[in-house]
Amino acid sequence: MHWTELEAVQRRINRRVSGDPLVDPYQYVLARYFAGRLPLERALTLGCGTGELERGLVQYGFCSRHDAFDIAEESILKARDAARRAGLEHLRYEVADVNRIELPAQTYDCVWGVHSIHHLAALEHVFGQVRRALKPGVYFVLNEFVGPTRFQWTDRQLEVINGLLRTLPAHLRVRCGTAQTLKSEVTRPTIAEMKRIDPSEAIRSAEIRPLFPRYFEVVEVKGYGGTVLHMLLHEIAGNFQNADPATSAILEAICDLEEALVALGDLPHDFAMIVGCAR
Repeated sequence: MHWTELEAVQRRINRRVSGDPLVDPYQYVLARYFAGRLPLERALTLGCGTGELERGLVQYGFCSRHDAFDIAEESILKARDAARRAGLEHLRYEVADVNRIELPAQTYDCVWGVHSIHHLAALEHVFGQVRRALKPGVYFVLNEFVGPTRFQWTDRQLEVINGLLRTLPAHLRVRCGTAQTLKSEVTRPTIAEMKRIDPSEAIRSAEIRPLFPRYFEVVEVKGYGGTVLHMLLHEIAGNFQNADPATSAILEAICDLEEALVALGDLPHDFAMIVGCAR
């Protein structure tokens, strides 16, 4: 289970982005930037995976045609199959390396990048292509990991995460899955390890926010933490699902601490919703 799948965490993320624990980031973006404008003529998703975003937007009548690219052929096949079974002929899924995309000028009314842009090495090329492809005055919406490149966690971040990990009861530190071993420490991976495990993971993640304003007018940035929760709950998040009151209170306290440290400037946001438009 991913840390963002926990209901208590989702409520926190919703509140940080939309101001309302019951309004998720996508509902917020639709209400703030697209109210009265739907359906859009044409939208694009960069790095669509198996197509959850595009299918989810259908319920809001988001657009008449939604293109979506991903480098993983298996994911695209699953996305196409799910769209076919749902009768969603306006969703167009294609296998493509987003690092090398060439987009038609002034074609799209919205472009999405959802937990995919931090996997891209050619940020300048991609941002340039998106800027070219957006119609004037419309939006490029990111929901992204913008933390340390290749997961090179700061000393302070590791200090907080491991301090909290040591305070957790043993049953909450049991790794979910088949191993059932106790999680005892979060460490900084080496660059070599990151390249071996997933060469694209967070390849230039720390550069996303500094580069973004060079290509787009920044309309809004809503950070939602993850600086502690992401790696603290990695492999053990399932222990907090459908939890007893005591466990739920522990999770709420961890969320409170992360929010406080970010508010004080002690830690940054590692995840953010970013909205920009073509200059």
